[in-house]
Amino acid sequence: MKTNNESKWIRMCAGVFIASASSVFSVAGFADVPVPGANFPDIEIMHVATSTKVPVVKLGTVTMVNLWATWCEACKVELSEMEKNLLPITSGPGGSRLDLKFVSLDKEPAKAQAWFKQNTTATEVMLGNLYSDAGFELAEKLEADSFPMTVVIGKDGKIIHVERGFKAGQAGIDQVKKIAALLALVI
Repeated sequence: MKTNNESKWIRMCAGVFIASASSVFSVAGFADVPVPGANFPDIEIMHVATSTKVPVVKLGTVTMVNLWATWCEACKVELSEMEKNLLPITSGPGGSRLDLKFVSLDKEPAKAQAWFKQNTTATEVMLGNLYSDAGFELAEKLEADSFPMTVVIGKDGKIIHVERGFKAGQAGIDQVKKIAALLALVI
């Protein structure tokens, strides 16, 4: 039988353990969540056309990463809007001013490639910026909880903007135009 002091000690230790564990888990669990000002994770993805692994971020260049999939209807609508609103600002005198990465979460990268070929008008440009995260490594690192997800990374490798999900109708068009306006300011 436990004494009152032993019971009190056990309750106190349990309380301290639970409080400590919850603060450790909350900090550790959200350490990689992309927020403006945080460093973008150092991770590689596969270029679909060449099957080569490349770093997501190229320091010295503004990077826009868009996580999407062919099974995500909102993603496909957003990609069409991005093609219309982002491609005109991606290059200028002296070459590319923005590193676009359309990262497919499809288990079979060929599905994403086929979708781009059938549904984009600037097919070569879009395919040139098509990458795969079939194993969800990047999605997990970013703790992506909704798709599409767009992250804008500055030349210094720090996150500038995070957009989760895509709104229907004019709100979605405005959302993409907001990203385009931000990119125009930082590139």
